[in-house]
Amino acid sequence: MIHRENRKAQSAMEYLMTYGWAILIIAIVLVALFALGIFNSGSFINTTCIATSGYECTSVSLTPSGMTATIGQATGATWTTANVFLLGPGVTAPPSTLNSDAVNTISGGLTTGQTSTITLGNYISSSSGAITAMPSTIGQTLSGQMWVEYTTSTGGSSTLYTEIATVNMKVS
Repeated sequence: MIHRENRKAQSAMEYLMTYGWAILIIAIVLVALFALGIFNSGSFINTTCIATSGYECTSVSLTPSGMTATIGQATGATWTTANVFLLGPGVTAPPSTLNSDAVNTISGGLTTGQTSTITLGNYISSSSGAITAMPSTIGQTLSGQMWVEYTTSTGGSSTLYTEIATVNMKVS
């Protein structure tokens, strides 16, 4: 009878050791994946710029010193003046006045079919014209809309506003 109980105890110990090691290995793998940031949803955000119809937005990057992008337009109109700015998340209308710290002026305007590389400093505009700082820590994210304030040779002296792209960026 003692011999039979020893076999049951040995079988139970083998069972616990086998599955214990398996659980320990799984736990170590999960801790390693967590430490690498695999379970952080922010690590899945890519820098994208989705242009609206008639506009181009490529080569977008957000660094601690600001944002750069290449924009273009194919609307058939020649912009005699053009000021590009970024509106923060949730802002749907351009500001009544533009703060020069949050604007990139494209000198000479932009003709249809032409592109220009812009650099925006560390500021985002709001609908009131106030500006806030862009994220500057590596890994932080920013979403917003890129707008342009422009005039055309055929539009007289009226200033026009157009949303040209939606951006999702991560500071790198």
